[in-house]
Amino acid sequence: MKNIFYLLILCLAFMSCGTQKSFFEGRKSSVEFKDFEPIDPTEYTKDVDIVVDSALKHKNIKLLTKDETLSFLNNETVLVYIGQESIEGGFSYLPVTVSAKGATYKVVMDYMKFATLAKYDYDDVKVLGFSRVGVGLRLSSQITTKEAGINIGDLLSLGIAVKAGKVTGRLAIEVIGIKSKEVTTLLPFPSEINQTTIQNAMQALATIKSKVYDKDTDLYPQVMAIKNELKFEKTGPKINNTQITIADSLINDNKLKIQLGSTKAEQAKKMERQAFDFLFEQNVDAAIQKLEECNKVFPTYNSVYDIAKLLKKERQNLTDKKSSKWNDIYKTILNQYSWRLSEEIIGKLKQK
Repeated sequence: MKNIFYLLILCLAFMSCGTQKSFFEGRKSSVEFKDFEPIDPTEYTKDVDIVVDSALKHKNIKLLTKDETLSFLNNETVLVYIGQESIEGGFSYLPVTVSAKGATYKVVMDYMKFATLAKYDYDDVKVLGFSRVGVGLRLSSQITTKEAGINIGDLLSLGIAVKAGKVTGRLAIEVIGIKSKEVTTLLPFPSEINQTTIQNAMQALATIKSKVYDKDTDLYPQVMAIKNELKFEKTGPKINNTQITIADSLINDNKLKIQLGSTKAEQAKKMERQAFDFLFEQNVDAAIQKLEECNKVFPTYNSVYDIAKLLKKERQNLTDKKSSKWNDIYKTILNQYSWRLSEEIIGKLKQK
């Protein structure tokens, strides 16, 4: 336990040294080369692919067992993000560690146990971006500097700066997707930013981190960070030395889609899955109805239109569950209409 705490303190101390300063000035910050930005935790309710008994299984993330969740969240990282407030009121995460006078910054330190998921735009058949879905701990501070040249890349230095009256702000501690009575008891209540409250917060978070694998701890993965694949050159007019173009709003819309998902595509995916469940039960009428509903929600989704047309053509023969036509239908779908079907559905088609 103490080793974890001292390791985290050592990481913070490293951030304040000359090596860390040149690391950021060399434009190699974690934010820049990974392009992930922290967001307010958003509940993730979609289906995910997991491996069960050497087979791929499609399952809603809320229905995963504790072991399945831990297996799915197979990555871990600790990242520090530094964002400067923009004129629109949001924060742009940039490779900076030294403050300007009178600016507002947000410093976020995240521990994440996560999986990285791509978010697709099925209309244009392209990747919108990526989301990090998982559980973790977040220590963040939002500050306004009264002087230039303050090292904002070190939380402990910020505590000293606040005590000296050079910085004003607040400290927030978040436990994301980790639930147990003991975790709730361990969560501290910092009344202000100073060295003592920051050290106490770090120690408490290190203890909470060790509870992730406890049998009494439940895990509820959240979207914690996103990476936007849209790239635009900001070459428009300047307002208060900040260039503004319509591309900014496009990027923000894209981030929202990555975070919250594309409702139309998610509905279509669910309906397609339900249609195949009916198909494997040899309920041809219910399968056709669900495929037609899917086609209304998302007319170009995968091959739902062609599969529905095929089933309607053979409907009379398929009313008999013992008909040899069922084997022909499964084979035709597998050979001609399996584009973008899940591995689980393809596997069942092969079995049939």
